[in-house]
Amino acid sequence: MKQENSAPSPFGVGIITIITVLLVLTLSIFAALTLTSAKADLALSQINADTVSAYYEADAQAAQLYVDFAAGTEAQLEQYIPIDESQSLYLSLRRITSGEQAGSVAIDHWEVVTAEPDEDEIQNQWNLWDGETGE
Repeated sequence: MKQENSAPSPFGVGIITIITVLLVLTLSIFAALTLTSAKADLALSQINADTVSAYYEADAQAAQLYVDFAAGTEAQLEQYIPIDESQSLYLSLRRITSGEQAGSVAIDHWEVVTAEPDEDEIQNQWNLWDGETGE
């Protein structure tokens, strides 16, 4: 004969198990999303650091050009110093020839400029409808 000493498990144990499984699953998903977000932030920070480093290298070259120009006798200096493949630091200096500040250097431009795309790049970038039906 069978003995029925064991009591049936209460109804709440099954629900608690399901809630625990769902909670662990939810926390695992949030952990994976956090890891993905952290990797994306690291890549973006690295790109930003490289860009800032390249800018300051170009700025240091421009400062050296300014010092050399101030010590020289040229009347004007225009220089594009590349930062990356799409940006340059444009430096435009001129010597002041009259007035109280005669002989000193005026900075006309010291700014980042972007490279203009070629006409072919612009035309090949978009496949636009030219108004013909192709018949």
